[in-house]
Amino acid sequence: MNPILRLLVVATVSLTAIPAGAHGPGAGNDFEGRRVLFIGVDGCRADALRKAVEKGQAPNFQSLIREGTVSWNGFAGGDPDTGTEQQTMSGPGWTTIFTGVWRDKHGVADNRFLYNRIAQWPHFMRRLRESVPTAWTASLCDWPEIHKFIVGESRAGARDFINFEFLASPDPALKGRDYAARDAELTARAVEHLKVANPDVISVYLGQVDEVGHAVADTAGRFSPENEPYLAAIAQVDRHLGELLAAVRAREQFAQENWLVLATTDHGGRGTSHGGQSPEERTIWMIATGGKAQRGAVENQAVAQTAIPATIFAHLGVPAKPEWGWNTRPFALPAPIETQ
Repeated sequence: MNPILRLLVVATVSLTAIPAGAHGPGAGNDFEGRRVLFIGVDGCRADALRKAVEKGQAPNFQSLIREGTVSWNGFAGGDPDTGTEQQTMSGPGWTTIFTGVWRDKHGVADNRFLYNRIAQWPHFMRRLRESVPTAWTASLCDWPEIHKFIVGESRAGARDFINFEFLASPDPALKGRDYAARDAELTARAVEHLKVANPDVISVYLGQVDEVGHAVADTAGRFSPENEPYLAAIAQVDRHLGELLAAVRAREQFAQENWLVLATTDHGGRGTSHGGQSPEERTIWMIATGGKAQRGAVENQAVAQTAIPATIFAHLGVPAKPEWGWNTRPFALPAPIETQ
């Protein structure tokens, strides 16, 4: 697409996706000011993020860790040798993160999404809108499969459940080499959205770290804490995180809002690939800052990537229903009290 035309399309999406009836900022939402910023970083090994933090390459992640709770030994891939075991790939990983269940329920085996059961085990934002119909949700990403399959298959008939949806679509001809530019583009859209709208939950997915690990965006890249291009990609994502955090803090009624910042990854990697059950591929990190998350804490008990929806609902104070299959405790937060 012509770059000028692309900008016009992006601007049009931005202007038309925000209805005039959006609810107000501050404590004037459905959750008494509680809101969530979820950051998903594709293919970011836990030991590599930890090293980037220790080397001073990721000061914004370091700030979140210092002010909140971190797990360095979370896990992807399900429970080995059970029906929940799944490949440590983006398709199963992000489906699990957004739906709160493993492959035995959602049915996603790989990045093709064949024979999936996402309609029966949908995106947590659909669960939120079913529970609180006036909730405001936003999803921004640059891996098209997230919106095509995980969001798309979650729609019930013609009903939508995301108020603002933005895809910074990579150019297929570049085969993943433009993810850094797309991350910057969607971060800018998220910053604008935080200025002009009042999301209760906003999800931002960033893809460039994975592409460097695959040696696509940089032929010298590897999934390794010793790989400088990989650490540099983490540093760039950290800068985008800083932009997002600054946008949240700059909100006019930020002092009346109670933000939970929640961040994780879908899998690790070995060499230039992933998908197996090795510790390098299974081990993930998770950070929760704000809300009732303990300050400066390290969670030593292994936490599953299924915990993301339960954690978001716990912060918002929305009870999860047993039939949703979220059999995972919230990360770093107490569960909401069940009401009759």
